[in-house]
Amino acid sequence: MSRLAQSDNVRVVSRWAFPDKNEAFLQEKISSLGSIDSFQREVMIPLAHVILQRTSQGISFSGLENLSHSPTLFISNHRDIVLDAYFMQVILLENGFDTSQIIAGTNLYVNQFVNDIALCNKIIAIGRGGSKRGFGEEMIHISEMLRQSLTSGEKGSSVWIAQRNGRTKNRIDRTDPSVIHMLSMTGPIADYRIVPVTITYELEPNALYKAQFLWHLDHPQAPLEENYMEQIISSVLQNKGHIHYCFHPAIDLTCPNGLSAKEYYQLVAQRVDTAILAGYHHWPKCDTVEKQWMQIVASAPHDIQAYLQTFNPQYQ
Repeated sequence: MSRLAQSDNVRVVSRWAFPDKNEAFLQEKISSLGSIDSFQREVMIPLAHVILQRTSQGISFSGLENLSHSPTLFISNHRDIVLDAYFMQVILLENGFDTSQIIAGTNLYVNQFVNDIALCNKIIAIGRGGSKRGFGEEMIHISEMLRQSLTSGEKGSSVWIAQRNGRTKNRIDRTDPSVIHMLSMTGPIADYRIVPVTITYELEPNALYKAQFLWHLDHPQAPLEENYMEQIISSVLQNKGHIHYCFHPAIDLTCPNGLSAKEYYQLVAQRVDTAILAGYHHWPKCDTVEKQWMQIVASAPHDIQAYLQTFNPQYQ
């Protein structure tokens, strides 16, 4: 926090989020804090509300009755590079629950500023790439950390993890059974309380980047470069329309007799998918959001405009 308080990037954020304050407002605020809880309550929550007020039509949620103060593994669809887990922490904290740890790929750790924000928000880095053996060892390490967090009773912590490695770039949300396999590497999955979460954005996050990705699948000869810092900034600043979080009942983790381990992982993944797919939220057509979507389409290069149609807002 001390290093973060000295970052010039914090001044940039402060000027954008709190233009009526001294540009050193956030730096001074962070300097006065001494815990993750105070950082989240006094910095991250107010910033989230600024983001929502300026770039969304509001956030809603359902299924809070399915939450528990016991350590819970939240598995959600993954649409936004940083906001999926961030906004969920806001909902948890403002409704009397502790925030969760967050599993995130090391590819997002693009600079010291982002690294420090991650450390101040209970984010656990999971390696991407490398050798097959190294990746396997990383999975075991994460599995051990998850088991320690999720089975330690009052001393434990809830955890958020995406249903797959990387964001959905085609609007098809499907749980990767390898995520379930990872959970089993250090003990029975039945030891956990798994709550699926459906996240619905009226305007697809990073739709331009996702359309470019889909275009690249049809034109593999063209280079594809992922600028993660650019996408993080775009996620924060772009219009989002309405946002909804649906928390589902904890899934059934029983294993029918006769299933192999692989078949069981697939079954659990299917149970997560069934819940997530049932939780999408749609809103009546909104002229403001429709205008914002047309602006996104108009700003896109001509070649990818057809691919953007995958992400048209969906209404009731």
